[in-house]
Amino acid sequence: MKFFKIKIIVASFILFFACTQIVADEYKDALKRAEKEDKPIVLYFYSSFCGFCDLMDRGVLNDKEIEPMLKKDVVYVRISVDKRTELPRRYGVRGYPTISLLDPSGRRIVQIPGYVPKNDFKRILQFLKGKHYKMMTFGEFMDGWKH
Repeated sequence: MKFFKIKIIVASFILFFACTQIVADEYKDALKRAEKEDKPIVLYFYSSFCGFCDLMDRGVLNDKEIEPMLKKDVVYVRISVDKRTELPRRYGVRGYPTISLLDPSGRRIVQIPGYVPKNDFKRILQFLKGKHYKMMTFGEFMDGWKH
């Protein structure tokens, strides 16, 4: 019985470190790809225990207009905070969902906490695709759109 418990603990550590490494590798690959393709990055931090994350997934991120934009116009990375990566801590994520927008060099443009409605998220993607972050702040862009 003791040997079985030890095997379970070892297997858990291996799985934990493997998942953490996969997320870290995916993040590093995204940074390289963004720089190579000159595309901004969208980091989407979510939890499987978050109701608003579920709403974002179903109503926004999987939308027939939004999904192709995420694949074509930006480098999109989903980061599960349940896998205990250091990335949420590095980006100061305090609630879920949280979206971090980065320029192609990996510099943070803005971080957006909470649920984002579809039309606002579409506008966020237009801000990134048009590289408006080079000319104005995110707030200026969004304020100009709402007026």
